[in-house]
Amino acid sequence: MSAHTPDDPITAEIRGLQRPMAGRRLLSWVLFLVGIVGFLVAPVLASLHGGDEAAVARLPVIGPMLADAVAESHARLEARRPDPQTTPDYAKGDAAGFYQLADLAGYKAAAPTLMALDRWWNPGPVAVAHQPWANDCRVCHSGAFAQVKDSDCLSCHKAISDHVDRKTVHDARLDVRCATCHLDHQGGFALAEQNKHAVGRDCADCHGDIKKSYAKTETGNVRDFADEHPNFRVQLNDSAPATQAMRVALKRVRLPEGKAQLSEPTNLKFPHDVHLDTKGIGSPDGKVVMKCANCHEPDPDGINFKSVTMKDHCQSCHALKLEPRLSNREVPHGSVSDALDTIAEFYSYVGSTGNVPRGPEPLTKTVVIKRPGEPEQAPRSFVSTPGNNLSRATWSATEMFEKTSCVICHEVKRLAGPGKEGSPGRNLPQWSVAPIAADHAWMPKSSFSHASHASAKCESCHDANKSSKASDVLMPGIDGCRDCHAGSKPVADKIVSECSLCHGFHLPTAKPVPAPVKPLQRLATGPVRQ
Repeated sequence: MSAHTPDDPITAEIRGLQRPMAGRRLLSWVLFLVGIVGFLVAPVLASLHGGDEAAVARLPVIGPMLADAVAESHARLEARRPDPQTTPDYAKGDAAGFYQLADLAGYKAAAPTLMALDRWWNPGPVAVAHQPWANDCRVCHSGAFAQVKDSDCLSCHKAISDHVDRKTVHDARLDVRCATCHLDHQGGFALAEQNKHAVGRDCADCHGDIKKSYAKTETGNVRDFADEHPNFRVQLNDSAPATQAMRVALKRVRLPEGKAQLSEPTNLKFPHDVHLDTKGIGSPDGKVVMKCANCHEPDPDGINFKSVTMKDHCQSCHALKLEPRLSNREVPHGSVSDALDTIAEFYSYVGSTGNVPRGPEPLTKTVVIKRPGEPEQAPRSFVSTPGNNLSRATWSATEMFEKTSCVICHEVKRLAGPGKEGSPGRNLPQWSVAPIAADHAWMPKSSFSHASHASAKCESCHDANKSSKASDVLMPGIDGCRDCHAGSKPVADKIVSECSLCHGFHLPTAKPVPAPVKPLQRLATGPVRQ
């Protein structure tokens, strides 16, 4: 094959392709400047002048065209602003470990920047909880071209604290930024998903040999829930309250192994086994078979239960009637003085008028508590008892406090001397009723949702049908949980359970940490309440 000559058409075409294109350098500069303006200068200007609908509307030519769109977008953002009263950041409730958003009642969401040009710099969608501020980077990034600072996070998340008290424990592994574990711009639900799993990553690094990190700790070594986790510690009253105003100290005690039973002083007499008898228990409507749900009602979020009260759960059977055979009138539950005043006034009225105030009709049946083997007896009546009004009231009060009502559930003690000066029941015998220990969290260092375990029966965790005393601690041990929960490694027919399933990272007893709120104040239309 002969070589191509310089005048050959193919050679000329090759040379033409190799020749520098006219204006190529100029085109490169033009494209470079377009990129700088479009992706750097314009987003910077848009960000600096964002959040001001009036400024956008004043822009020449395109301002009026964008005004309506900006206003509509702004309205959508305002509608999505979270209400800290109804949408807490972590979870609902007042128990230790919960925290809430700052009060944002005066916050005004930023209007979108011009044509959303700063979106070129957006590394990804922010979390759902942060979306009201998705168009205003300054709410979280207080410094230009800088990472989010811990102080920026704490301007909203005020009650977050360290994992442990830094004054007590010094460990370089704890010196990390909030964003080390909580990475935003990963999608709407990615932040919440990270928070579930980030806790379990490195827990065993410290807790596998916790004494090495903190020699004084009472926490046991933990590596995995399945086989290297101590039994739970429950929080108990250190003593029963002696007066209504007494604050009882709480202590944490580890549940014993085997069938040993913990006790907690409560000043209450309540046999679970009697009330949960499968043969039923007496009520005004006859024998009824009670269930746990008759007294233990879930709170609105399903995490815990409402407090059991006399009015809502007990009084339908345990009525506090003065004259059960003749009247439905009852004494108020609570104050001994109020109960005695009611009794004294009742018999004073009966003695002066000869009439017995019956109360709501018809007369309801009263459950009479009796010892096993005793014959069924009708309630006593003191209206026709010989004597004066004071003696009748005395007999009625003695019967109620020492035989038929108060003493059934409470520790009751008769006192010497008269009652409160000027009160109707001053001259009646006086009693003291020991106050009931207040409700408290059983496991304050962990989280547990009863709603998530609704498919399980109460008795599968709480052995209440065998408990005869209110002082019995009926909290389940770790062995019961391991029936359904595995550790961090998958096991057939069990739930994989990392540390974060039951434990949080931040100290749950934190007090609000003072932090600047400049990003919110700058955008507020009114004062931001702290």
